[in-house]
Amino acid sequence: MRQFFTTLVLLLVSITVSLGQNIPAIHNDDIEQSRRYIKGNAFQRDLLLYVDMLAKTHPYYADESNRAELMRSARTWYKECGEIEDDATLFRAYLERIASQLNDGHTSVVYWQEFDILFPIQFDIDGSNPVIIEVSTKDREDLLGREVVAINGLTMQEIVAKARPLLSADNSVNFENTVREFLAFADFWGLMGFSNEVLNITLDDGSEVAIEARSKRSGINFSLLQRNAANRVTAQRNVLFDYQIYDKEGICYLQFNQFADRLTYPQYPQLARFDELVAEMMAEMSAKGIETLVVDLQYNGGGNSTLGDVLLSWLHPHRDTESVSVELRMSELLAEHYPYYREFTVDGKPLEMGTVYNPKEFDNSSWNKEIDYTAPQDPSKHVYNFDDARIFRGNVVFIQGKDSFSSSTILLTMARDNGIGIIVGEVSGGRPSHYGDVLYGQLPNTATLITVSHKHFVRPNRAAMDKEYIYPDVEIELNDPDRDLVWEWIVENYGKKN
Repeated sequence: MRQFFTTLVLLLVSITVSLGQNIPAIHNDDIEQSRRYIKGNAFQRDLLLYVDMLAKTHPYYADESNRAELMRSARTWYKECGEIEDDATLFRAYLERIASQLNDGHTSVVYWQEFDILFPIQFDIDGSNPVIIEVSTKDREDLLGREVVAINGLTMQEIVAKARPLLSADNSVNFENTVREFLAFADFWGLMGFSNEVLNITLDDGSEVAIEARSKRSGINFSLLQRNAANRVTAQRNVLFDYQIYDKEGICYLQFNQFADRLTYPQYPQLARFDELVAEMMAEMSAKGIETLVVDLQYNGGGNSTLGDVLLSWLHPHRDTESVSVELRMSELLAEHYPYYREFTVDGKPLEMGTVYNPKEFDNSSWNKEIDYTAPQDPSKHVYNFDDARIFRGNVVFIQGKDSFSSSTILLTMARDNGIGIIVGEVSGGRPSHYGDVLYGQLPNTATLITVSHKHFVRPNRAAMDKEYIYPDVEIELNDPDRDLVWEWIVENYGKKN
């Protein structure tokens, strides 16, 4: 639960930071002068603007047939939004139903910011036997680990089926991670059409327990099923990234929690630079003869993928690394966020709105320049390792979790497709080829905040580009309540004695 709310806070912070707190309003003069817009209520008006924005911005709708289907559906949506009387949250959840059809966890509608009533309990819904993994008070800790048969007479499968259209996600793992957290919101149960005052939980022994909703202002502190997690090597720490050398085992452990540093957030000069930390880490590993590097991405939900490229430059010759390719769709919303895109040209012609480009096609663009591997690098930007003699030649083990998403998925995909190391842990929450690079906007009539992707990232192995997941080479449970199974496996197989 705490990790989820941290993610929500980081999302809002990233929105305000990236745009200087000036989130652009979504407008279209032609639509706003149309008869349907003028006659419609506030929800119908914003629906028209939202659909138009999706059609002109998201890479999926660059395809004419996909765009035509969206516009046909919009006629029905317009009528249904006419029935929404005075419930902005219901409208925002309605828009999320539209966004969720894209299977794109980056394209979403922010409708949870007003939820302030919680059920002080959390379930692990993975698998056929959901269990209780968090409670808010010590007098309910006896519920931790108990299997749940039904909630208000409904199986978890029935509940999850109702929730799926209400949440954008890349794949089923990503959705399960998200819905597990949203089930703590009482209002979310109401949006699904269920009771949002009390959860009557039937346990595996036939007993029942009632959990009443409470205001989050009342002070809700969760007790985790994973009580011993703090004693683990791989326990999540409140850092963007750090490393530790385990001399006895001959292993360096890098916990990489977010693709963010001083260069990606220059307004926070107290942050470390990732490229400097990696260079320091590699020098210490070399000096101490460390033969195994562990890169833990199980808590990493993404950020600026450049940081992943920096790390890979120390693990594989940069000039030989096959990278993820980018398909970028030009749009007015993109130009509003980044005006310099209006200056880019292809064959001397300005970029056309709605058209998809490979940035390497741009004239006079940094994307299109060959790298001079002998020239000094600009220290104001991330510094890569271009010296093949300094590349780490030992074992590389990536830990992947269900929360590994976005840029962390790009890093893991490039490692997999370039034959760098092995991946252990759980199935990924992100797609190897996925939409991303978020633009933000606000609908003017309802103040609804939206996010939308404007890029499609395609993995180097195009034969596998439609795969929904990255499967680990070795599947290991990461959330066992009693043992750090993944670290035990790594030491057993890569420790110095082996």
